[in-house]
Amino acid sequence: MNQRRNGLSNVNGKSESVKEKERMIWSEVGMLVGTLSLLDIIVRGLVLNCPFREWAGSLAVFFIIIVYYCIRAGASGMLMPRIDTKEELQKRVKQQRIDSIAVTFAAAAITMYDRGVPHTFFAWLKMIFLFIVCGGILFLLRYVIVKLSYRRAIKEIKKKSS
Repeated sequence: MNQRRNGLSNVNGKSESVKEKERMIWSEVGMLVGTLSLLDIIVRGLVLNCPFREWAGSLAVFFIIIVYYCIRAGASGMLMPRIDTKEELQKRVKQQRIDSIAVTFAAAAITMYDRGVPHTFFAWLKMIFLFIVCGGILFLLRYVIVKLSYRRAIKEIKKKSS
């Protein structure tokens, strides 16, 4: 990855301030690309009602940027602050549950906006099933992240105390 970045860079010096400026420029480029792809999704997908194939590439780019950011931020510990106690763990799990339900409601609302309000009993069951599955998967992923963060903090505390 560094070789590719160095190939795109005009400055390959060892100065830390130059490297920091270059990282800042690359992050601004990433934000610009993400913003343009989101704008393309909004304009072509929602405003102009163009076919999905026309704006699917922008959706893929936006999704890749978001996933990459979440992976990098999660790996560095930026997304989840340190959890030291059981009470803080329980509070964090409760917050993740609330956040997961909110995102699930948004996903159900977007689905109902896209497909229309269900008119049959089975369509409502399908919507409820979508809500439950989406919420369950999202909560499970967030719960695992919180639990891993808690375990990492406990291991660090044990290493420091011994």
